[in-house]
Amino acid sequence: MSRFKRRKTSMGSSGLSTIDITSNLHRYGDCILHCNVYISRGIHELDNDIVLRYACAIANSGGGILHMQNVDYKRGVCSKDLDTWWSGMEIKLAAMISSDDICNYFDMVGNYDDADLYLFVKTSEHICTINYHSRLPTDTATHDVSYQSVIKLLQKEGPEKPLAALPPVPTDYYYGITHECLKQETKQIQFKQLSGRNSRDGKGIPEKIKSLVSKYVSAFANHEGGHIYFGIDDDHAAVYGEDMSYQDQERTAKLVQLRMDVIIWGSSTFSAQRGVHWDIQFFPVQDVPPRKNPRFVVVVSVCKFPGGVFTATPDSYYVNTRNQEVKCWSFDQWRKAMLNPFRDKPELHGRFVKLPLMVPQAPLVFSLKHTINSIKSKLLTEKSMKLPQPRHFLSFINHQDTRDLICSVVDLFPAGQHLSLFVNCWGLSVPSAPIPKVICDLFVVSESSGCHLITFANSESSSIWTHAQDVAAHLKYKMVALGGCVAKFGIATHIINVKNFTEVKHDLDCKFYPSHFDMTSEKFDEVINSLIVIMAAYQPVDFTTLNSKDMSNILSCDTHFFMLTCDQFELLFRRQFTKELWVHSPPGAGKTVAAVQFVQELKRRGCQSSEILYLAENKLLCSYVGSFNICRVATRLEFLQANKDSYSSVRNVIVDEAQNFKDRDGDWYSAAERLTKPRENSQVQACTDKNLTAINSDLSLLERHGFFWVFMDYSQKVHKFSAGLPSIIGKNNFMMSEITRNSKEIFEYAMHFMNGSPEGQKVPLTDDMAGLRGDVEVSPHLGHDYKSGQSVEILKCDKEHLKEKLFQVLSGIIDSGVSVDDLAVLVGSKQDKPEVTANVKPLSQKIECGLEVDTVKEFSGLDRGTIIGVDPKVNSEHADLNKFILSLATRARDKLVIISTSDDIQQKLATKFLS
Repeated sequence: MSRFKRRKTSMGSSGLSTIDITSNLHRYGDCILHCNVYISRGIHELDNDIVLRYACAIANSGGGILHMQNVDYKRGVCSKDLDTWWSGMEIKLAAMISSDDICNYFDMVGNYDDADLYLFVKTSEHICTINYHSRLPTDTATHDVSYQSVIKLLQKEGPEKPLAALPPVPTDYYYGITHECLKQETKQIQFKQLSGRNSRDGKGIPEKIKSLVSKYVSAFANHEGGHIYFGIDDDHAAVYGEDMSYQDQERTAKLVQLRMDVIIWGSSTFSAQRGVHWDIQFFPVQDVPPRKNPRFVVVVSVCKFPGGVFTATPDSYYVNTRNQEVKCWSFDQWRKAMLNPFRDKPELHGRFVKLPLMVPQAPLVFSLKHTINSIKSKLLTEKSMKLPQPRHFLSFINHQDTRDLICSVVDLFPAGQHLSLFVNCWGLSVPSAPIPKVICDLFVVSESSGCHLITFANSESSSIWTHAQDVAAHLKYKMVALGGCVAKFGIATHIINVKNFTEVKHDLDCKFYPSHFDMTSEKFDEVINSLIVIMAAYQPVDFTTLNSKDMSNILSCDTHFFMLTCDQFELLFRRQFTKELWVHSPPGAGKTVAAVQFVQELKRRGCQSSEILYLAENKLLCSYVGSFNICRVATRLEFLQANKDSYSSVRNVIVDEAQNFKDRDGDWYSAAERLTKPRENSQVQACTDKNLTAINSDLSLLERHGFFWVFMDYSQKVHKFSAGLPSIIGKNNFMMSEITRNSKEIFEYAMHFMNGSPEGQKVPLTDDMAGLRGDVEVSPHLGHDYKSGQSVEILKCDKEHLKEKLFQVLSGIIDSGVSVDDLAVLVGSKQDKPEVTANVKPLSQKIECGLEVDTVKEFSGLDRGTIIGVDPKVNSEHADLNKFILSLATRARDKLVIISTSDDIQQKLATKFLS
């Protein structure tokens, strides 16, 4: 009669055998670690605790699979061995994740007589730690801290409590007598008798005190401070003292000092001082029986210390994604990761919401309330689901048969919501070297079929399988660790050999993961949301994407990210392969953000900085973009006055704030456009992703054109001169309409100055463009409901009192707490700038900080929290006052003050305000 073969697994893995997993291990798009286990031994024997370390690392690094080679499977083990071994592991795993519902985190597949056991690990919602090495006191002992307790300890701030605040330490002790003040242990007083007990362990009293003192130091310091009395019996509180010579006392003090130096006091760099944070004292015991050696009570005192005190670095691990090595976090890294979920920037909450990304190393991301849902509705249209996205990527694939094959594979996914994305396009890049014979990678998320990474190639080989697995594992890691997806899901990899294509439907239907990993509508939403986050989040410092950052950058205390607006996302995602594009946008909609994002994308594709030119009219904006050091930057005038060969290497031109340009110094437009065209005898090609170049060895003429993108806003074209721009009729146009910069008060005021169509032209919505825009408003609209609570102020004063009025307004604003760095004074013309600069100089000297003074024109494309407009006026023959006021007002995010000396202009400003 055969023995019953017990399957040690959760219900979620029924039907999945270890043989199936082993044969398909190369097809799992997951972090996979390997180790040996001995199920006939204890969980801490023969390095069995490697399972805890590796499971901890995987849970902290986006989830994955632990492959355990069962060394004992042919050594006569039975079902009971596996049951006992795994039960012990489960207890430790539950403690590690601070939860009793470990079925939601771990799925173990395998039998006692299987050569391989597999543990499927889901990401945890917080940092997993095997041992915190930190304690808290009770009235009779100390105990290990929990996750919740550690968080409270780490968040505590403030000065330490002095030793003098502790209960007083008695100085007189009598052998066998309980001291009147020391009758009972408390959370601040603990007793320990060492002499006469366990004396056969070979350790002297100094060594015993050293080995025991750490846990009491941690416990007392983490609570209210306290004393540990060595030499007082903890059963009856009777004083017996410790058998110590004076040499033992000196050695004890030195050993305790060494222990204190190892203990972590809130930070790895902090050093606790004796007499300040801790102390040790020795008190002789009176009336010791004559036959006994002198006895002493040893008192170690510890102050209350904020921020957490740890006897050692907590045992918490992560997987280094570069080489798949398991690493232990340093204390400072661990502390930063533990507190990461609590990072915030409350000052941004008016306009934005903090995304609830509940994973161990989640970035701090802010978004407009509706952005993710708006982007999702654009991605999941019926038209978008029919073709892989972005659809223009297909044009980079030479053969029509291959393009048809890719589309036919997308058609295999059942009806219902699904999204297929080409990898290594904008927002979804994977840092991998091009693999010969790989055509492209397609990532598919299906509500009914789960997640798949499909690699189309001209052959099938182990290197291509490795490539597919690496790409899939990287995507999953990003979606979890950066995108915040905590659902149980996996990515199955597939290779389709386009030269020897066979039926793929059955392969797509195969189940590789436990059934708990099956896709549901809720999981589908969570996966798509995480994809949107990693594609659309960018760092405001330099506009680099979240997807391009490594974890050390993301966990930096000052690092946070913004989500692109739906307009910006649609522009960069849908139009990333459009060679010539005109982007129209109202003020405050993020033209410059999108422009710099696209420059960053060209760099990712392999462009050199010298091959990209950013053009703008004003120097301040150019200086701002130039500070990122990602491309060549020039003003229109600098570009026209440069030597003929100065820009010979440029193949891509990005023009920003083009409405401010003028043609009086030459035909800048033709000169810039010419740089993006193919040139005779030129060995330099336009920037094309290396992976795309591998697909198409002979690029067409169109593909060898560089990119020429023009960002503009005719509603801010203040001057009435020609900007040197051609008609936009017949061009590829894209409309942005969602404004995020201004408060509701400023937006509503500024919109009164918004003119109709630009100079009589209407931007045509082509069929292609209409398909992208859907039914979204084209007219400017505010993307949030934020009100600063500060109304727009229109102030009138005489010319002779302008200096005093400006000084009064500036002083009041600065005294209210507004940072000088977030404040600017804007004037109408260059002629006014020197006088106003001189007017604010006394205040600048008083506060010892320079105040920004500039013209509205030179400040175009920039913004500050507070803007003060001084005596706005224009030459009506050469400029439009409405557009000037619009440009002035929209520079302000939260507060706008306009001081006017003209009755007519003041009336115009006030009339618009009152209306």
